[in-house]
Amino acid sequence: MLKFTQKKMTGVMGVFGHMDSLNGAIKHLKASGRSDMEVFMPCPRHEIADTLAEKKSPVRMLTLLGGMAGVSTGYLFTSFASLDWILPTSGKAVVSLQAYTIPAFELTVLFGSILTITGMILFGKLARPSALPYDERFTDDKFGIFVPCEASEFETYESALKENGAEEVTRAQ
Repeated sequence: MLKFTQKKMTGVMGVFGHMDSLNGAIKHLKASGRSDMEVFMPCPRHEIADTLAEKKSPVRMLTLLGGMAGVSTGYLFTSFASLDWILPTSGKAVVSLQAYTIPAFELTVLFGSILTITGMILFGKLARPSALPYDERFTDDKFGIFVPCEASEFETYESALKENGAEEVTRAQ
C-alpha cells in the first residue's frame, strides 16, 4: 500500500472577499518576484488566470495525439481487415472510406478519452508532496492566496496581503 507523507508547508494565508483585491495582491506579489503562490477560489475566473499567467496544460496535446491515433487506427484496421477477407459486393470498392468513418470516429473518441484521462492523472498534481493550509470558505464565497515563505518573511508578506485588501491573514507554521 502506498503512503504519501505530507510535510506541512510554512507560509502566509490571506483571505479576500473580492476578486479584484485578490488580483491586486497577485500582481503585487508577482512584481516583488514571487511566482510560487497558491490561489484558491470558489469558481474559475479568467481574470485571475490571466494575472497568474500560468502555462497551458499538456493534456490537450495528449487528447489531440489520442484522437489522431484513434482515427488512423480506425481507418487502417478496417481497411486491412477488408483486404484480408475480401467480400466483393456488386462491384463496389473493397476499401470504402465512407463505410469506415463510423469505426474511425468511435476509435477517435476512445483513444482521445483514454489519453485525456491519462494526462489528467499525470499532470493534474493529484498527489501533492506537501499539505497546503486550506479554509472551507474558499468553496463558498471567499478567495484566498497562500504564499510559502520562511518564518523570517512572515511580517513582509502579511503586510503586503493586508495592504492589498486581505480581510484576514494567518500564519501557517
